[in-house]
Amino acid sequence: MHLTQFLASFAFTLVVYSELDHYHNGPTWRELAPISRGPRQENGVTAVGTDIYVIGGIPQLPANATSVPTVDWVDIYSTTENKWRTVAPIPLPINHANAVTVDGKVYVLGGMVGNDTWIGVPDCFEYVPETDTWNTLPPMPSGQGRGASALGVDGSTVYLAGGEVILGLITGQQVSVNTVSSYDVNTQKWTTLPSLPEGRDHVGGSVINNTFYVVGGRFNGITNVRNTTFALDLTHPERGWVIKSEMHTARGGLSTSSIGSLIYTFGGEGNRTLIPNGVYNETEAYDTLSDTWVKLAAMPHPRHGTNAAAVGRCIFIPGGGNVTAAAAVSINDAFCI
Repeated sequence: MHLTQFLASFAFTLVVYSELDHYHNGPTWRELAPISRGPRQENGVTAVGTDIYVIGGIPQLPANATSVPTVDWVDIYSTTENKWRTVAPIPLPINHANAVTVDGKVYVLGGMVGNDTWIGVPDCFEYVPETDTWNTLPPMPSGQGRGASALGVDGSTVYLAGGEVILGLITGQQVSVNTVSSYDVNTQKWTTLPSLPEGRDHVGGSVINNTFYVVGGRFNGITNVRNTTFALDLTHPERGWVIKSEMHTARGGLSTSSIGSLIYTFGGEGNRTLIPNGVYNETEAYDTLSDTWVKLAAMPHPRHGTNAAAVGRCIFIPGGGNVTAAAAVSINDAFCI
């Protein structure tokens, strides 16, 4: 039985295929210990084992701020202890970091830097938890430095789709790209793949069953949000991207993670009907087997500008912004199925 059929019969009771067993109480939200070093948004998020990493980003701004600081902080949340700790800072203060985990190590492949204008950079780093050390890796290919990309991992390969190369906080200039590339952490080789049908940034991504999915995001501006779903068959990437069913609500800056065959999306910005903050509380799931989207229990703390990572059957969402601007929060919660 697919997710849409089950929800139609049993409201929010959720079944996530046989490999994840069955749940009878439906998805729930859990409020957890807030980020110990305070508010953070536009940060990278990834999971190593049972730990959630929050990498870089921007803190809460003081009143009448004339510039926007970017931090090199790395904070770890233990999902088993509900506690935070700090580890070695990333070598480059960075926001909109493209952060993923491969074989127990954290990889940051590009991101953005700057104060009143953020610029995409090609810098790449590897974090080794056992030694609490960061290693500098070869940079992204020339001209491909960017942040806020869709991310997915398949084996030793990281996939990146789209991203942003310029974000002017004062000028309002925003430049999205449709670049798609992959990086093999073992060979340190980059490969360019077929471009997205349209540029995207602040966009969600996931690899499931050898297919790279790219959902939502925006194109050249905070109000130009999209509800598209694109899919690339990684066994035959030369065939290009396929357009799938659309998400119910177009959103940029959404948080995305996957469990089993489902992709979950949370929050985002671009809500013109909600003044002044413009932030969505939507939670939606995409069933990759039936190519359908469904709405789930709304976020109790609507946010944009962070990401999500799954540990077991919970998806953790630390930090973010609760206003469409630099209004970071330290909220940390989880959506559990």
